[in-house]
Amino acid sequence: PSTTAPSIQPVPATFEAGIMPILQTTCAQCHTGSGPGTQHVRLETAEQVADNSSDIALLVGAGLMPPWPASPLSAPFQHDWSLDAEEIAAVRAWHEAGAPLDVDPATGITALADEVSLAEVDLELVPDVGFDGDPSYGDEYRCIIYDPELTEEAWLLGFEFVPDQAEVVHHAIGYRIPASQRERADQKNAAATDGDGWTCFGGSGLGFDEIFVGWAPGQVATRFPAGSGLRMEPGEFLVIQIHYHFDTDAPKDRSSIRLDFAEDGSDLDEVYLEPLLAPAEIPCSESESGPLCDRETALAENVADYGLRGAPADFILALCGQSASDFATMTDGTASSACDTPIGYEATIVSVLGHMHELGTSFRMTLNPDRADEMVLLDIPEWDFDWQFNYNLAVDVALEPGDEIRIECSWDRSLRDPDLEPAYVLWADGTDDEMCFATMVTRSLS
Repeated sequence: PSTTAPSIQPVPATFEAGIMPILQTTCAQCHTGSGPGTQHVRLETAEQVADNSSDIALLVGAGLMPPWPASPLSAPFQHDWSLDAEEIAAVRAWHEAGAPLDVDPATGITALADEVSLAEVDLELVPDVGFDGDPSYGDEYRCIIYDPELTEEAWLLGFEFVPDQAEVVHHAIGYRIPASQRERADQKNAAATDGDGWTCFGGSGLGFDEIFVGWAPGQVATRFPAGSGLRMEPGEFLVIQIHYHFDTDAPKDRSSIRLDFAEDGSDLDEVYLEPLLAPAEIPCSESESGPLCDRETALAENVADYGLRGAPADFILALCGQSASDFATMTDGTASSACDTPIGYEATIVSVLGHMHELGTSFRMTLNPDRADEMVLLDIPEWDFDWQFNYNLAVDVALEPGDEIRIECSWDRSLRDPDLEPAYVLWADGTDDEMCFATMVTRSLS
């Protein structure tokens, strides 16, 4: 007789007790109401869930939904949407059993907590006119003024960038601008003939700007930890640099930003955002050839398109103590880079975010690499441009003078559009260029 133990099949979960709680905690906030996932599928009733059970089981089983690119090597994060093996098995077994419902099909699916949108909004800033793009632009970086009209010191508790035309908004970086630069900003804005804002690469074009927000696809609202906030001065205003990527259409865009202010900020710890950089140097593979495979030729074209601030490849190499020769042997179609940033202050880490473009394959951010107290803050082993989250830490991680933060990126040239001319890919502002970039929000120690 056979001694092989029979395989144990998971018992199909009931909808009310087994499937609905999963939907309420990980799916409903995106796929109900005005959530970002509703443009693909609505899961607002039990009947809609049952009707879509095949796709749900397929995407959940493949690990594509709910989206959570960070691996378990990362630090513990708040609002982790990932499902464990038992939950995935329950969803698949329920579908395979015919997606039975033990509730009224009209039963509503509601999110237990809305982690996507800003719960309290004191002010939503929307451009007066918006930006009229042109498909011939290809990539356009537009700096647009968003003025909260502050007459006294204010403390920002949270914010949410809301893309209007999501199909063309590639990413956005928000800057805090002091009141002293308002006249200059107004002059730039008044000179525009195609809507609000002005063309800008590598920054706001105003000087004295300080990054306070980075947005990319998949990003949700930012809320600072209880007892902390971002201090803003009277007259200070915001300029958001929006990267538009136009293929065939260029609809008018009026992306907005929602703000939540504290009634009294006297007892709040101040938060800061620090950008972290590493080189993006991706030589042509051995099987490719052409004039743009020469690094200097490719760099000159980037500078001509975006200016020095929008094509900072040489600056970042110098910042990281590296040279182009360090990447010269990466000719098998893949490339990688890393850079360490020293820390000179005391703080706790609030959140981390990594950013690359469409050739990216992996990203990692590490505190004190190669030391006894090394800690991986963020590990994304399979990069997905469509899901670039700001990850809020669930534990206190302290920074001290002498610490270092390393960011590492890797790329694969086979992901590049085959219709493009072969080129040495560098850090630059174009969608077909690359970046290795991170932000880290820290909280000052009172």
